[in-house]
Amino acid sequence: MLWFALIFPRLPLEAQALRPDPTLPMAVAESGTLCCVSQAAAQGGVTPGLGLPAAQALLPGLRLLERNPVAEQQALRRLADWSLQYTSHASLHPPDCLLLEIRGSLRLFGGLDALLRHVRNELDALGYDWLAGTAPTPLAAWLLARSGDPEPALSQEEFRQRLTDLPVRLLPLHVSQQQALEGLGIHTLQQLLALPSRDLGPRLGRAPMQLLERALGQLPDPRPAHRPRKTYHGELELPAPAHTSEAILFALQRLIRELAGLLRGLEAGVQRLELLLAHRNHPPTRLQPGLMQPSREADHLLMICRERLERQPLPAPVVRITLHAGRLLPLAPEALALLDARIEEQQQRWLRLTERLEARLGEQCVLGLDTHPDHRPEHAWRGIRPGGESIQKANPHRPLWLLAPPRPLHTEQGQPCWQGPLALCQGPERIESGWWDGHDVSRDYYRARSPCGALLWIYRERRSPQRWYLHGFFG
Repeated sequence: MLWFALIFPRLPLEAQALRPDPTLPMAVAESGTLCCVSQAAAQGGVTPGLGLPAAQALLPGLRLLERNPVAEQQALRRLADWSLQYTSHASLHPPDCLLLEIRGSLRLFGGLDALLRHVRNELDALGYDWLAGTAPTPLAAWLLARSGDPEPALSQEEFRQRLTDLPVRLLPLHVSQQQALEGLGIHTLQQLLALPSRDLGPRLGRAPMQLLERALGQLPDPRPAHRPRKTYHGELELPAPAHTSEAILFALQRLIRELAGLLRGLEAGVQRLELLLAHRNHPPTRLQPGLMQPSREADHLLMICRERLERQPLPAPVVRITLHAGRLLPLAPEALALLDARIEEQQQRWLRLTERLEARLGEQCVLGLDTHPDHRPEHAWRGIRPGGESIQKANPHRPLWLLAPPRPLHTEQGQPCWQGPLALCQGPERIESGWWDGHDVSRDYYRARSPCGALLWIYRERRSPQRWYLHGFFG
């Protein structure tokens, strides 16, 4: 097995502030003590563990946030959902770590370097700071990540050789145990491994050696697999009210990319999103962007949301964003080899154009045509979503080109005329219908041929006055 550990050292801050401004000193406090600081705050001398008075004295412009463990837990779970695009076995290691078993994914991504490059690009797009470690056991990968050493250890022998450089303080031990090890002059994991466990046990218990043996694969270290939800629900509190669609999209892209990772992991797509924009002192704005076909491409989903947001007036600045995808649809791989690439490209362009028009103008303004089971010709059609399947078959005995409204015909000696006298070829077809909706008709329809050979569809009104009308042309 090969495990990949991802640690998010600034998760308490990033769960509340989207991609914090590198020039703005920010920190998260818990019980009057800093637990996480931004890069700018660290450069100003503020470190985790400082009290609030000391931190504000060092940096008067320091912006403080109260720690939100619920937001951190939700962010870590969403990251676990996102990580399923890289592995079939992801495990949560609270409060700030994910453990991924990636041996089976290396061939899919073209090797370890390609997989790590893909992870790095995605996490940078999501806006998280992260540390990574790769080793044959989950605890070994976690230790390498905590040490800040991204170089993979691909075997137990290679990891054992690296123990000399790993400080013993990396082990998750009680403070008293750490102090006891330092009192014995034990500073590295290699020095700890060299001690006889029978001598160490009475002083510190079995915990330090058991941790090291788990890291070396000498003891089992099972990790429960993360079970993703069959729906997606993500929320983000904005660090400052967003007044424009661009500011909203900047925050929304993190949720969209998390959703896209989950969809890739589940081999699924989504056809409709639910976007809730919360305001202060105003009801929330609710949007439901839709797609022609299920998709899991983050850029595509973000484009649809962009088009929809740009035409949506906002009653007030947005303070919180909620993205929900309630129905994840199976998305089969496309068999592109069996299709003409040019035809496939044209179809995709048509779909993208239709989706953009729907997002910008509204679904009710972009329609296709379909037949409708009604005997009255002017009522035998309906608007449907473009690309939707037709349920009712068209009547082959009726023309496709109808006139609206029907055109009156003059008669000569009782014979209807259009560019000359018309010869009746077929009919009559009597249509009496529509009494229930106030648009009832009573007509006798005929096929007629003009002197120039055109085939027409005409009818005679059976009610007074009994006149002839031209209703359509056959091809």
